[in-house]
Amino acid sequence: MVWAVDAAGDSPAWNFFVGLEQGDQAKILALLSRLAANGRIPSRERFKKLETRRGWALFSRLITKEFVIAYGLVKKRDKLRNTDLDRAVRILESHASR
Repeated sequence: MVWAVDAAGDSPAWNFFVGLEQGDQAKILALLSRLAANGRIPSRERFKKLETRRGWALFSRLITKEFVIAYGLVKKRDKLRNTDLDRAVRILESHASR
């Protein structure tokens, strides 16, 4: 697992993660640990349709054999904004081209 770095050399997902309360950080780390151990998250409650959940969201992708986390946000609405999705894609593309 790696935290993506954008064209400016920043890591938006890491910055988001360290800004969370410790309880939310622990929840994310537990999910990522399960992902590392099992190759997937079997809990449909945690990873069902992202648009229908409130709370936080992490945008990530498997690139070669690395799980790359690009962008995170605290969701204030049920549906994600296209601008957030576009930003995550730009960060992932920038990271992959490094």
